[in-house]
Amino acid sequence: MKIITRYVVRHFFSVFGVSLFGFVGIYLVIDFFEKFDDIIEKNAALGDALLYFAFKIPLILSQGIPIATLLAALIGLGLLQRNREIIALRAAGLNAWVYAGPVVAAALVLSAATFGLGETVGRSLNNRAARLWQERIDKASSRLGWTHENVWYRGDGVLFQARLYDPKHALFQGVTLYFLGVDFQLDRRLDARTVRWTGEGWQARQGVLTDFPNGRAVQNAFDVLDLDLKERPRDFEDAEALPEELGWADLYRFTRRVQAEGYDATAYVTELHSRLAVPLTALILALLGVSISLHLGHRGGIALGIALGLLLTFLYLVILQVGMSMSHSEMVPPVVGVWTANVLFALLGCALWVRAPQ
Repeated sequence: MKIITRYVVRHFFSVFGVSLFGFVGIYLVIDFFEKFDDIIEKNAALGDALLYFAFKIPLILSQGIPIATLLAALIGLGLLQRNREIIALRAAGLNAWVYAGPVVAAALVLSAATFGLGETVGRSLNNRAARLWQERIDKASSRLGWTHENVWYRGDGVLFQARLYDPKHALFQGVTLYFLGVDFQLDRRLDARTVRWTGEGWQARQGVLTDFPNGRAVQNAFDVLDLDLKERPRDFEDAEALPEELGWADLYRFTRRVQAEGYDATAYVTELHSRLAVPLTALILALLGVSISLHLGHRGGIALGIALGLLLTFLYLVILQVGMSMSHSEMVPPVVGVWTANVLFALLGCALWVRAPQ
């Protein structure tokens, strides 16, 4: 590694470390005060509360890496600009890539680290934090359980099993309902392609209702059947957690199976794309930060660069979230909705770089 590269990278990671530490600290303080009343009210053990926040740190780190990368790019190169070190490098005939390229390369490594952190310890520990909060701090019991492929729920005299559940539209797909009698005996079974909440009750479509009189199985097919169930959509809120439970590779295989069975997998395809697109935020923001620093030089100062960088970050995140929402709503294909922000701002960063003083 060249001396200049080491010098620039050292500046970058010095600012990056301080920024990331500050982000995690602020996040934890805000989260602590938001949950403080619940912790006191539930008389939770101090060890459980501390463990809950500790479990959340890896995911917080993955969320803080992009903004810390932006600040490191802006402030790191901004300090070199202010000290006129970049002017000296240009006078020596060095191209911008020599002193700005290492920042982009470091951001690429951080993007990969963000993906890896989110898919490994970040995701698993965040799930453990959620379970710890529910079971040992909030002390709320949940009757919902799931595997990687199925949603199960024990209702009032009925067991729900569904291939998929869409909480936004209160829609089950690939449904089997087991109606239980005395001593947990199966009285009736319903298999349906979909079960949807109509606003007044649950309605099953395209299925078979099986009764068991005197030990015999009597089946009746139906196109539409109104169900008399006491459960409401809010009772199934936790079923939405399925995509978050899976790593990217498992989610990909799960999505392929769902599509092969003919069910709507839009939410899962969107999740797959977002798992890849979001970690690249660090790379894109670093590219924008470097380009802004090269343009401003020592004329506008570091403060102006940070202001412009944060403004562009806000616009980027707005477009990203709108695109993901449109993908979930099936207004645009997932690949378009999720990747539009990345493509637009990557092109903007490249354009600013090309036009910047070299």
